Amino acid sequence: MSNSTAGRRKRLSMPMGVSILLAAALLLVLLLVLLPAGFSIFGASPPRYTPYTKEILHMPLVAYGNDISTMDPARVQDYIAYEPVSLVFPGLLTLDAHGNVTPWAAASMPTFNPLDNTYTFKLRRGLAWSDGTPIDANTFAYSINRALSPCTASAVTYYLFPLKDAEAFSMESCDNAKQTIHGRIQTLIGDSITTPDPQMLVLALSAPAPYFLQALTFPTTYAQPQQLIAQYGTRDWTNHLAGFGGNLYNVRAWNHQGILALTPNLRFWGRKPELSEIVFTIYKTMPDEYGDYLNGKLDVGFPPPETYQDAKRRADFHQFPMLETTYFQLDWSKPPFDDLRARLAFALALDKVALANAVYHGAVFATNHIVPQGMYGYNPNLVGPDGTTNLTGNLALAQGLMASYAQDKCGGKLSKCPPTFILGDCFGGDPQVLATEQAAIQAWQQAFPGYPVKLENNDFCGPLIPVPFTANTPPIVDLTWVADYADPQDWLSLQFEPNAINNIGNVNVPAANTLMAQADADQNPTDRASLYNQAEQLLVMQCAWIPLFQQWFFYNQPSYVHGLAFTALGTIPLASWQQLAVYPH
Repeated sequence: MSNSTAGRRKRLSMPMGVSILLAAALLLVLLLVLLPAGFSIFGASPPRYTPYTKEILHMPLVAYGNDISTMDPARVQDYIAYEPVSLVFPGLLTLDAHGNVTPWAAASMPTFNPLDNTYTFKLRRGLAWSDGTPIDANTFAYSINRALSPCTASAVTYYLFPLKDAEAFSMESCDNAKQTIHGRIQTLIGDSITTPDPQMLVLALSAPAPYFLQALTFPTTYAQPQQLIAQYGTRDWTNHLAGFGGNLYNVRAWNHQGILALTPNLRFWGRKPELSEIVFTIYKTMPDEYGDYLNGKLDVGFPPPETYQDAKRRADFHQFPMLETTYFQLDWSKPPFDDLRARLAFALALDKVALANAVYHGAVFATNHIVPQGMYGYNPNLVGPDGTTNLTGNLALAQGLMASYAQDKCGGKLSKCPPTFILGDCFGGDPQVLATEQAAIQAWQQAFPGYPVKLENNDFCGPLIPVPFTANTPPIVDLTWVADYADPQDWLSLQFEPNAINNIGNVNVPAANTLMAQADADQNPTDRASLYNQAEQLLVMQCAWIPLFQQWFFYNQPSYVHGLAFTALGTIPLASWQQLAVYPH
């Protein structure tokens, strides 16, 4: 693949025979002309830029469509919408480049009272929306309550269920026409959400939840503009964001046809950003996006997996493990996966290393883990369902387990076993997803000749997942989980506890349930990690998931883009957005 010429200067050469003195003089003239003002050739001082230098960052978002899913913080479910939403709407807390929770709109980290399980936040003074409306404790009380309200009908309310009465409140009924709530709990304000004064917010939990501060960094709790929502309605208000914001940036334009542009918020309380504008271009496919990067139309590029090997040879390439895992979810309520032998057989018949290399060309790495590498609670000593760290499968054991299952449940004939199909097309026809599913089916057909297993394409998954399994949905679904926050609770308790909304495979491992419940409330980080490690090991041995591989987060960044950093969630920290600059090129 040819290298991009964007941002590169041509080398200057002198004809043979020119004197050394003339060459030196010309070099000095060139330096004086070409170097930015304020740049010292003696001290090599970096160029200094004042905010709003007329530099525009052209940033891609691959949303597999013409638009992002939402600009409503209460409804964000995906990290594509996460980025622009986090720039426009402030949160109490945020994440730094290492995934640590730090204060943002809050003046400092909250204090925790173990006697009544309350977190008390003191807010910065002088916060305001771009129209001058104050942002204070009442703003956040309204926003958190709205995110949990049944009239908002957010799909991610469960992040906030540690709040006292939050789950019950979210389950009440709503008269959508009148936007009124019917039920015992009309609001959490004055209950688990209180504001003793405009600069103080108190959140009361039903029980200790050490992961709660991590959950507060997700957009669900970001400030939401009550004045716009009251004027335009809970569904339509985001169509009236032009010129509006409350964080680092305001929305300049959002055309719902592939362009979302942001400009600096002059009322922002902290360090002003360097950029004069961010233009997010929304792409349907990664090849389209990466082609525009290579042609100099974008300032950051995200290579498709099929170009990974070429992209990593470029000087502008970067990568690190992302908190994202691709896995097969088996439905424990349906045969054959109501039997551990069948679950183990399907898991151990897969060579995950070969699968990762053949389909993703090295852009992912095989794993047996549920909790991904690179975050708190990762267990380096975890073993796979055969009791080893092997990632290439165990064909002999898989065939023995399947033969045992078939003997007991299928009259000894694999062809008489319950038909099993894997759902395709959950990611809008992503070629790598479909290739993974086809390769897995081929491996299962070779391992278990005659077993009725096939790929079936339909729209079960819809635009966003997860959704509950039903009697009509497939026994196997190919899914990916990306961390919402860097805590094992997001990967274990939210996926596998009996009443967890994400437990779409009807998984139930009683011993793991007990360990997860203990870890969720344990205030000691070391003890919590140990409890989660034990729970994860039990879940892996029972094939709660068949983890396949963890994603490398990789991207191309030209030398003229300075200050860019990503978290392991694939998001850019707000502190990085403050210092990010596009130098003249």
